[in-house]
Amino acid sequence: MEASLLSLVMGGFTSATIGAAARLGVADALADGPATGAELAKAVGADPDALESLMKAVTALGVFARDEEGRYVNSPLSEQLRSDHPESIRHLASLLCGLYAQAAAGGLTQAVRTGTSVMPHAFGVSLYEYLDQDAETARIFDLAMQDWARPIGVLAAEHVSFDGVRTVVDVGGGNGALLKAILAAHTQLKGVCVDRADTCRRAEAELRASGDEDLIGRLTYHPSDILEAVPEGGDLYIIKNVLHDWSPESCVRILSNIREAMSGGKAGRKPRLLVVDPLVEHDSGAAFRSVIKMVVGETNTRERSEADMRREAAAAGLEVVSIMPAPADLTVTECVVAEGA
Repeated sequence: MEASLLSLVMGGFTSATIGAAARLGVADALADGPATGAELAKAVGADPDALESLMKAVTALGVFARDEEGRYVNSPLSEQLRSDHPESIRHLASLLCGLYAQAAAGGLTQAVRTGTSVMPHAFGVSLYEYLDQDAETARIFDLAMQDWARPIGVLAAEHVSFDGVRTVVDVGGGNGALLKAILAAHTQLKGVCVDRADTCRRAEAELRASGDEDLIGRLTYHPSDILEAVPEGGDLYIIKNVLHDWSPESCVRILSNIREAMSGGKAGRKPRLLVVDPLVEHDSGAAFRSVIKMVVGETNTRERSEADMRREAAAAGLEVVSIMPAPADLTVTECVVAEGA
């Protein structure tokens, strides 16, 4: 059935409702079995009447369900809002339905008028400046990027060739979710996760608290501004879901820094780079994703094509070896240092 204009307009309330349930941890509270609205409110620290209204809405949407006694239970959809689900999107839903939706509501119109990024219009600062100011949102952002990275890490561990690789460097790797999946499957590898200083600090503390001595010995965090420098020493560099948030000029700058890191170090090394990012030829959600780029990306950030990827790689001194579509509307572009670069 074709959606009415009003139902589309009301979609923001749908998103906000699911986002609130995700942030409150309702699915986690239902992991051990059914609960009444009052029991749920106590478990998640919410007002009973307000939570009942929220639960009626998300249940009507089919996200949660009720049992024969009228108690709330998880459904196949809400299971993915559990923190411990292998395909959890709890924190990603919190981010998309929270900060990103608030930014779009507050600044998208003006951003379209001016051709600039949404965040400064909505909050007066860029995304990363906002995260520097709001520790709780920064924590959720880290976990949301983990939700996004986890399935990609599993695929990479299974399908990427690690022949001749000893060290994998994940550029803009968040809290290291992708590297953790790769290192778990390939115990001979070491990993270096490169990201903002506060992200690395939180991730390293979490890793040490885990007590996983093997992973602690093989995974390190390297704070760095990737617009300025990327560490040398990797045999395989990966940059995943990063470039689509930056303008073409910034993409070339980031790729140039990676190429410089690939060119340094021991003689005889021939590092590879895998760029994992949406490209329009293989992205079924490209039209909508272009709006998200406006919300959180740098000014002049737009959807990118294979031709754009090749042009940016060449400008950075990289040669594209292959471009392959991947699950989740992503594309994997493999690059090496170009001759003479």
